[in-house]
Amino acid sequence: MTKSSFHAAHIRAALFVVASGLGAAALWPAAAGAADEKHYGVVCVRNNTKANITYMRKVGDGAWQTRFIEPGAEWRMAHRYDRANENSSPKVHVRYDADATGRKFTQFKDLERRAAVGDSCQEGYVYAFQYEARNRNFISLERVR
Repeated sequence: MTKSSFHAAHIRAALFVVASGLGAAALWPAAAGAADEKHYGVVCVRNNTKANITYMRKVGDGAWQTRFIEPGAEWRMAHRYDRANENSSPKVHVRYDADATGRKFTQFKDLERRAAVGDSCQEGYVYAFQYEARNRNFISLERVR
């Protein structure tokens, strides 16, 4: 190989690498944007008490359903959007007995979902049943994250 053909081959290879890199760089923002698209509305509920909690939940205008959550347990509700970044999910309504003494004191709470890329509790809003700080005879349901 002559010196000029060797030099031309290196220039062609360098131009190929630069052109390939520019093509990849042009695709990178689109790929990064797609990775950030929100596909779910997510809400999770934990039981941070030592009590078994029976509660009722309703999604949107649906029917009330009785549910049970053990101490330390967690449940997740994820709504898949029809299109990316829709950020619109049916509300989750919760009704529970806040009196831990055996009497009845019904509380209502509307839970907000968080728009998320995935459908895990790590990505959604988290609410917790927990004892009230000033009176452990009452249980509250508050967003903790």
